[in-house]
Amino acid sequence: MSKRLFNQAMKLTIVLKDIINNAGLLPEAGDLFYAKIVEGIENSERVIVDMSEVTALPSVFLNVSIGRLIDEWGMDKLKNNLSFTMITKQQAIRLKDYIAKYEVIV
Repeated sequence: MSKRLFNQAMKLTIVLKDIINNAGLLPEAGDLFYAKIVEGIENSERVIVDMSEVTALPSVFLNVSIGRLIDEWGMDKLKNNLSFTMITKQQAIRLKDYIAKYEVIV
């Protein structure tokens, strides 16, 4: 198997509820989430975010994670390297709305 195909097959799954529960405050949880995403991107891994048991996605959390990722890595990197699993319709709407608004601001 070529290195390129091998890297495409690699993935990093992040269980978001664990990050939120263990970090304490939302800004710190956002920083940790951002660091995990970047770790996956730098290792050429597809980052999959498990959204099970996540009850809210406040702006203070999204700004220091998803917003920072867009600022530093770009929208294409976000769209090409990040996906979500176990996501509710409401969570999907929240993320889509946040990203759309962020694109307008940037």
